[in-house]
Amino acid sequence: MINYNGAGFLKGCLDSLLSQRRPISEILVVDNRSADHSVALVREEFPQVRLLESPRNLGFAGAANVAVRETRCPFLMLVNPDVVLTPTFLGELVVFLESRPEAGSVTAKLLRFPSASGHPLIDSTGHVLYRNRWAVNRGEGEEDRGQYDRVEEVFGVSGAAPLYRRAMLEDVRVGDEVFAESFFLYLEDVDLDWRARLRGWRAYYVPSAVGYHARGYKGGFRHRDAAILRHSLKNRYLMMIRNDTLGDIVADAWAILPMEILRTLDFLLTAPRSLVGYLDAVRLLTRTLGQRREIRRRVRVPRGEIRAWLRRYPYQQKMAERARLLLSRSASS
Repeated sequence: MINYNGAGFLKGCLDSLLSQRRPISEILVVDNRSADHSVALVREEFPQVRLLESPRNLGFAGAANVAVRETRCPFLMLVNPDVVLTPTFLGELVVFLESRPEAGSVTAKLLRFPSASGHPLIDSTGHVLYRNRWAVNRGEGEEDRGQYDRVEEVFGVSGAAPLYRRAMLEDVRVGDEVFAESFFLYLEDVDLDWRARLRGWRAYYVPSAVGYHARGYKGGFRHRDAAILRHSLKNRYLMMIRNDTLGDIVADAWAILPMEILRTLDFLLTAPRSLVGYLDAVRLLTRTLGQRREIRRRVRVPRGEIRAWLRRYPYQQKMAERARLLLSRSASS
């Protein structure tokens, strides 16, 4: 588990891990220099859990790399503290990975809160990557009416509660990093998805495993924290530089440019300080190009393998949803 000031969620998450019907070899909490009582809570209430305290906040990516280095099991599950797992969660995913040697990662059905109609809302059923290079959680915000109730291959898996095959993690390592530490947080899981696909690994969604993810949502809006959005902005470019091809970017320029304009305007109006992310991307360019050379040198799949996963972005639908959310927020304020 990667924790940063998650004391309010830790007990529920750890209780659900300890209640798994399939035995867990080890539960490790990597604490990212939390300022709340997270460390004391783990020490006092969960002595059977191994706790590693980082002297500084390493971000999700850095802390996840600590978890990779500090464990040895053939499968590694990362869990956010705001996730609660049903008792069969781990067993369902492990059995699936054991039966599919080509699978490098697997994700469950992650749900959020019930809607007014009583149907739970979907948090993630895997990752979708659009031609504009915007990555989202498949089905996010939809009512769960059984539309994602079959096992299927997906582009990648959410970092909230994925199960990874260690052989895959070692195979996609860049230098001494499995997760790109320059990302700090956000999109590091999608970057890993992409690198795994370039090496020929597959990712799957298994709906029989179910978990609940609180996530940082309120009223349908992500928290507009400029520091977080700064990483989101920066990491989009780092991910493309590391993994994409110039030919694919040129071919999809018609889709990428409108998203660039919309994102810049959105961030300029709602969180202008986040635009420093552009400067961050420039500052990291030389280092990222070096990583790109290593990643691209080790590609195993043809170009069309990635392009087959890129979908058209539903601009009209998304803009209409955004407008409805803005009107709702304005009416409630």
